[in-house]
Parts: sequence; C-alpha cells; structure tokens
Amino acid sequence: MNRTDEVAAAADDAYRAPLTRAHFAPRFWGTWLGLGLVWLLHALPRPVLRGPAALLALLMRLGSAKRRRIAQINLSWCFPEWSEAQRQRLLREHYRYAARSLLDYGMLWFGSPKTHAARIRMIGEEHFQRLYARGIPVIVLAPHSVALDHGGLRMSQLHDGVSFAKPMRNPVVEWINHRSRTRYSGDIFTRSQGLRPAIRQIRKGRFFYYLPDEDLGAEGAVFADFFGVPKATLTALGRLARLTGAAVLPSFAYYDDAVDQYVLKLWPPLEGFPAGEAHADAVAMNEAIEASIRETPAQYLWTMRMFRTRPGGGPHPYPVKSTD
Repeated sequence: MNRTDEVAAAADDAYRAPLTRAHFAPRFWGTWLGLGLVWLLHALPRPVLRGPAALLALLMRLGSAKRRRIAQINLSWCFPEWSEAQRQRLLREHYRYAARSLLDYGMLWFGSPKTHAARIRMIGEEHFQRLYARGIPVIVLAPHSVALDHGGLRMSQLHDGVSFAKPMRNPVVEWINHRSRTRYSGDIFTRSQGLRPAIRQIRKGRFFYYLPDEDLGAEGAVFADFFGVPKATLTALGRLARLTGAAVLPSFAYYDDAVDQYVLKLWPPLEGFPAGEAHADAVAMNEAIEASIRETPAQYLWTMRMFRTRPGGGPHPYPVKSTD
C-alpha cells in the first residue's frame, strides 16, 4: 500500500457531507437562490464588489445588536487602554473585513485552482517546508479570523492536511462549504470524534489545521490569560504535540487590501513546546495567538463569546441566551 492509499484508508472515518435529494426540498430553494447570487457576485470584476461589501458591512453591523454587543465587550476587555472611539473604529473595520470575506466565499466555492493560487498567498511557507523536509509533523495553530477558510483552502491546496469543523445548521450551505474545504487534500473531522483521528493523521504526515481559541467550557481547559484576561483555554494542543512529536506553527489568515489578496501567514515553530505542563502550554498557545492577532486585530472574530466561562463559575459578561 503506497502513502496515498494509506492516507485514504486512515481518513475513512472523516466527516462527510454528501449532496442528497433532501437538499432540494422546497424549504431550501431560498438557499439555492442565495448560492446563485453568490456565484454571480464571484463572477463580477473585483472592483465592482466594493459597493456590495460596504453595504453588507453596514447590514452586518446594524443587523445583530447582540453580536455587536459581544464584540464591544470583547474589545473593551482585551484593549482597556484604548479609547472608546478607537475600539469603535476597529469594530467598524472588523465588519468591513468580515463582509468582504463573506462575499469572497463565492471565490472559495466556485473559483478555479488558478484563481485560488492567485488570490490567496502564503507568507512563511518555508517554516513548514523545513519541518516537512526533516520528517517532523506540523500542527498549524489557526485562530478564528474572518479569512480562516481562505487560509485553510490555500494550505490544503499546497499540502496534505486535516482539520476539525462544526457542521452548519443549513445542510445546503454545509454541503458546499465542506466541498470547498475538502476540494484539494483536506479531510474534516468533527469535535465529537475526539482527538484520535487527528493524532492518526498527524502521525501519517498530514498537517493539522487546528482552531483551539474558542471557549468550549471548563472541561478539558485551564484558565490562562488572553490579552490579560483569564480565559478557559483548551489544553489539547500540548497533548497533541507531545503524542505526535509535531511542531506547532502559529498562523493567521487575513485580507490584504493593498493587493486584493488573502494571506495565510506562518510564523516559526513555538520553541520549547510542549513544556509538559498543561497551564504553561496553554499560556504559550494564547501568547502566540495574541501576537498574531495584534498584527491585524480588526480581522479576528471578535463576535465569539470567548470569555463565556469564568473562573469559579461566575457570570459571563455577554447578553444572556435562553440556553445559558
């Protein structure tokens, strides 16, 4: 069995999202019309998209008061030294980048390999290549930026890897998004499958595009500072690195206005990682994520409830949902 066959066999338990007859039920006709609109937008000349992007940014900012409030709280906790005007300016920029990235999902879903190569570039790929040449497995530490999928697609176009993802509620959108994420070499696993699939794939030599910066509760987490605020931080990265011998490359995916391109930036591998102690490894991970965010802070996904779990079980600062 050659390496391609080994990888295929090892990925048999990967999550799939096939297209079925159920996707064409009347309740999804509106979704299909929306996909048609996305396809039309992706075919327009790039400068033409600036108008729709600006309008969408305004609608996104004004359309969900709860998400906007979450982002405002996060920014006030992470940047207390900033003035309110500075934070509001960053928030407006965040929505501008989020809208542009959202419109460019048409490029991800319908674009050609040539388009992907032209519109998404990598910086720091030599860090990955050096490790790969030495036979060292790689975990790409990928914070939740608005261009996360753009960076992941380019990485999978160039190299063989896997990731975790939470299936979307709308099965039509889930199908086309999963199709994009796995178009090249990528395989996707769900969190419910645990870490074992990731460990197997990393040991096979596939990179792991890992997104550990959400607050998923206290289980499997420790409290480590993030922008100076204690945050429930997953400890899995240190365990994965220890069990697989993988190096961890910090990364950040963002949109570069100056050249109308998306960028996946890779930094050198974390030194002395893992340290072998859960809290120390969580601190090192958060410091790497924070450093990457500070380079392009407006493009981080500030609408996440990243401080939802508080030390001692205290109340979180966000608007209360019925399930809280």
